[in-house]
Amino acid sequence: MTMPFSILWDLDGVIVDSGELHYQSFKAIFEEYGYDYPYSTFIESFGRNNDSVIERAINHKPSRQMKEDIEKRKEEWYCQHIHQNLQMFPGALHWLTWFKFKGFSQAIASSAPMENITRSLDEFQLGNFFDAIISGCRIPGKPDPKVFLRAAAALETPPSRCIVIEDSLAGMQGALAGGMKCITVATTHPRSSFGQASLALERLTDLTEEQIYRLTQT
Repeated sequence: MTMPFSILWDLDGVIVDSGELHYQSFKAIFEEYGYDYPYSTFIESFGRNNDSVIERAINHKPSRQMKEDIEKRKEEWYCQHIHQNLQMFPGALHWLTWFKFKGFSQAIASSAPMENITRSLDEFQLGNFFDAIISGCRIPGKPDPKVFLRAAAALETPPSRCIVIEDSLAGMQGALAGGMKCITVATTHPRSSFGQASLALERLTDLTEEQIYRLTQT
């Protein structure tokens, strides 16, 4: 019997449109420390974990105390503003439902802290779609494949039979480094940036069942 494929979803930028809220939460805290935080800097590190974002924003490695303080206060600000400030991307609910109906196991493989992930899922009552939820907050961040490999292990699926859905370059690179197929959506970066992807789309609504079946047969 052929082992089925599993779907590993990134969260921010793929399922939920949270970029602006993440940016505003980081910006508010960085400005308290006296750091300007332009949107272009945010986009460069979107999809990476907080450690990478902080170091990129302040241009040096922060002290442990500073890092922990920024992380804590940023996530508090973000979680306090989740309600009614997030939207799901068109197509996300359709494909979550379709994969579940077709028997694909599904996991979240996100760089975000676990509380951030669970609150976002709770906002849209999405928790029942997932067989595992993996946070990459405290492990080496994307493009390191560790968060994807942990998700695959939690689903008991070999990496070669996992399809990752991502919006960031770091996420795509991590998925491919982990030996997985990767579908990308151009919500954060232009579609032309994802030349290495198994399938590069403008948006989830462009995905077809035929494309999914084709990926599972190659």
